[in-house]
Amino acid sequence: MTDERQPRQVKLPESGSVETHVAECAECAAGGLPAERLDGLLHRSVVRVDAAGMAQRTLLRVQPEMARLASAAFWRHVVRGVVLALLPLPLVLAYDAYVLRLVYDLISALLPSAIALYLVASYAAFVLFLCAATYAAIPLLVARGARPRQISPA
Repeated sequence: MTDERQPRQVKLPESGSVETHVAECAECAAGGLPAERLDGLLHRSVVRVDAAGMAQRTLLRVQPEMARLASAAFWRHVVRGVVLALLPLPLVLAYDAYVLRLVYDLISALLPSAIALYLVASYAAFVLFLCAATYAAIPLLVARGARPRQISPA
C-alpha cells in the first residue's frame, strides 16, 4: 500500500480508459471507481432547499437598500429635470421682457401710461406665476413618471 499522505502516481493504459485500468490494477479494483463512491454519497446526502422561503428572506433583507437606491435615482431625475428646465429660462425671460416692452409701447400710444403700466405689470405677474407653477410642477411630473416601485415579498 502507498502512504496516504503522498499523492499516488497512476499510469493509465494507452487507451486512456479508467475502467480498463481498474480492471487491470488490483489495488484500484479493490477500492472501486471513485466516481461510483461519489455518486452514492451524493445520492444519500440530498439537501432540501426552500427556494420560495430563501427568495422571500432575501427580498426582505435587500428591500431597505433597494429603497435607498430608488430614492437616490429619483432625486437624480428631479435634479436633472430642473436643471434642464432652467437652461432656457434666461432666453425666455429676455424674450418676454422684449415682448412686454413692445406691448407697453403699443398700449401707451393708445391709452394713458398708468393704464398701460397696469396692464403690462398684470401680464408680467401672470407670466411670472405661470413660470413659477411650471417649475414647481417639474418634481411632481418626474415623480409621477419615475415612481419607485414597492417590492412586496411573495
